[in-house]
Amino acid sequence: MMQSASTSSHSTKSSIFCAGSSFEGKGKKSRRNVFAARTKKTRRQSAVHIEAIQTPKKPSSSSSSSSVESSSVPAHKRGEEDDAKEAYPFEKEYKDYQTGYASVPGLAYENQGWVTEVEGEIPNEMEGTLLRNGPAMYEREGFIKSYLDGDGMVTSVAVKDGKAYFRNKFVVTEDFDEEERTGKYIKSSIFTAEDPRPFAFGQRLFKDLLGGDISKKQNGAYNVINWGGSLCAVDYKKPYALNPDTLETIGHGNCPLSSTTHTSHYRTVTEPDGSRRLVAFINEVNWRVNHKNEDGSEHLGTTNAVFYEFDEDGKEVARRSYPYPSSYVHDLIVTENYYVLFDCPIKIDFKKTFTDYLTQNACLSELICEDTERQPLFRIFPRRGTDMTVRTAPADYWCYAYHHVNGFENDDGDIVFDTCTWDKFTLYFTDITNPNGKDNFPRMKLSRFIIDMKKYEAKHYLLSDVPCELPITSWDYTGEKYEHMYLSTSVGRKDGVNGPMQALTKCSLKTDETKLYTEEQWIPGEHKFAMEPFFVPRSGKDLDEDDGWVVALVHDARYEDSDFGGRGTEMVIIDAKKFSEGPVARLRLPKYVPYGVHGSWSPEYIAGPPKADELARLEELRKNSDGKVPISLGHKDIIQTTSKKEVEELDLRKVGAGIGGALLGITALSEMVGQMGFFQ
Repeated sequence: MMQSASTSSHSTKSSIFCAGSSFEGKGKKSRRNVFAARTKKTRRQSAVHIEAIQTPKKPSSSSSSSSVESSSVPAHKRGEEDDAKEAYPFEKEYKDYQTGYASVPGLAYENQGWVTEVEGEIPNEMEGTLLRNGPAMYEREGFIKSYLDGDGMVTSVAVKDGKAYFRNKFVVTEDFDEEERTGKYIKSSIFTAEDPRPFAFGQRLFKDLLGGDISKKQNGAYNVINWGGSLCAVDYKKPYALNPDTLETIGHGNCPLSSTTHTSHYRTVTEPDGSRRLVAFINEVNWRVNHKNEDGSEHLGTTNAVFYEFDEDGKEVARRSYPYPSSYVHDLIVTENYYVLFDCPIKIDFKKTFTDYLTQNACLSELICEDTERQPLFRIFPRRGTDMTVRTAPADYWCYAYHHVNGFENDDGDIVFDTCTWDKFTLYFTDITNPNGKDNFPRMKLSRFIIDMKKYEAKHYLLSDVPCELPITSWDYTGEKYEHMYLSTSVGRKDGVNGPMQALTKCSLKTDETKLYTEEQWIPGEHKFAMEPFFVPRSGKDLDEDDGWVVALVHDARYEDSDFGGRGTEMVIIDAKKFSEGPVARLRLPKYVPYGVHGSWSPEYIAGPPKADELARLEELRKNSDGKVPISLGHKDIIQTTSKKEVEELDLRKVGAGIGGALLGITALSEMVGQMGFFQ
């Protein structure tokens, strides 16, 4: 068993901030700033953190899966109505949290309009568009799919001149279009055990496993990015071009960024000449062809990692392909000279493949499991030159890592790799999305690895034991030395159980250090849960790294004026330099938006109010609606195509209880679990 290099961030300064304000009605603007009314600062004491066992034989059954008390962050004080005896820790908080997974009705739910409820003030100098994508509809005719298999819905909030314009629109993939015509699900999906195809047992045996044809539904649901004149939504490998004015789906292959196959994870980097590039990648696993190692031995299956680079005009300017032993990877880090992947120790569960999968007791993603016989590895790929050697650096810390913070090459030529680590493998991320207060609850940690590029060894350092995920930094510092990161974090700990993912946290450390010097957590309020954050840099030269704003959507589980079962959604804007003061503005969106997966901030103002062409089409729609669809055009145009009565008739409780999918984004998954043993 290898020794841990973990260190506690015991000297870190920590603070927690609670916002107890709420909206009191529609149309009210710029009321007094009460965001910091419950601010409390504490100095972080020695933290007793959760340790994962290093390269164990059976990590799932080890004691590392249980947690211990930590003084990392004080518990959030709840209201008196929540003091009743709980069946399990944070029972009420988790029930509130899970309301953010309610499915919406589909195309009838699409909406747009000016945001009229603003508390505080939107910074006048902020210009651009917040883009979010995620599964939003997971039920048709009583067939309920898992969350990640839901149809993607892109949400945008365009900000300019102190005003904001909202849109939400479904990504109309070929499969979605066919399902809309037929009114039912047709294809099987990655995360749902039940199969809508007729004679499912035969389909899974002869078509999927023996025939090797396991094409799954494309749902366009995992990310959205605006780059080089192209706006694209993407699921696990297929991007779809969208109209940047209206969010309408144009289709796959309509621009360079939508013409390749890549995952939902990107990095933007600055080149030595000052130009910018977007880096995308995909892992294609072929389990029928074994990888031949340098020593002559063979490894089951071969992965082909393909990295794409697009310039500022959206043109593909580089493509590099590397074969290496089959693996599961989720995200990437890009430095000046390398692409770096974290190879999680997993394997195919062949027994489950030919039993539970055939009988619809397991979905495709459940056919991979922990591989306790090997260590996690860093796969290092050259970005430049003629060298195509893939180098491997084993980690001294047994864990999984899905979403990475950032990475860079230090003065010694070693690679610093920051990420959120998990001590158990679960593609469904049930610790986050389906917690029960016993076995499943957030327990991720913030970690730094330093990869020795001479010895090709990776040493682990624990930065924080506060459960964290969905990290972001300033995109201007991707692949470079940086100091600040922003994450979604858990709140509170009771009886050894961590609370749900609820807060936003700013963590800071010096580039050559392995300890945080500050850790600031902001809680949006009781019954409210922050989603993935994004950093918006302030315009100008010679600015500090954290000179800008952190923006995020926030789920409100108990919105009094809701037309969707008490659910609502806010957008918050926080001055990153004054994180402890909370939001400078909270925007109440016109519609409830499910949690979603990933997104981005576009510095270009897109998806704003309707232009002439769209206005003409909306006018035509109004004429043909016969008054059945409430449509309002003009300065405050809101196209409301779902009535309150229709929403109330939805069986939302059943949908919420039936998910059990995952909040977080997926990368390279289809090829990983979709080509098992016999496939192309």
